[in-house]
Amino acid sequence: MKNKGMVLGLTLSMLVGTSSFSVESTGQPVTQPASQTKPADPIAELRNQDTAFSLLIEAFRQIQGRIIQNDYEARIKAAHALSDLKTRRYVAELAKEERSLRVEKLYRQIGNLNLTYDHTRRDDQRALAVADVPVHLDTGHAAKTLMDFVFVAPTAPDKDGQIKTTTVPAKNYLLDKMPDPVE
Repeated sequence: MKNKGMVLGLTLSMLVGTSSFSVESTGQPVTQPASQTKPADPIAELRNQDTAFSLLIEAFRQIQGRIIQNDYEARIKAAHALSDLKTRRYVAELAKEERSLRVEKLYRQIGNLNLTYDHTRRDDQRALAVADVPVHLDTGHAAKTLMDFVFVAPTAPDKDGQIKTTTVPAKNYLLDKMPDPVE
């Protein structure tokens, strides 16, 4: 459970970090003000926020979907190892019900996050004093973008005790589509 939360946290941190930018330090004093009160193009800023939120919400959905599916498959595997047929069926049915409830909860959470984003977005529009800019969340595009990502994962310590890292394709952690409901 601890690792699952860490993976989600690292993923969300990585996604937030990919939407920011960095500037090469030249050692020269900064000639522009440290804080900017109004973005140069507020409409572009709102659209960038939509894109970033699309990535975050899709990453959350995919990672949670993978966790739910992995837990379900582990429970079904454990159920198949039981010797009593009646108990095996009962445990498998409980696993299906648990999976269904967790998926339902996940989509309720996503709905709440979307609603919160809509309200926050309207507040941002008022603060930037721009006309109605429609919210455009494109989770389909975000899903495709996420598949281009890689996770940086630690490997087993080598003979000197140093922990190296490796890159792992996002598809190993993400679940692009929720599996069909279990009947």
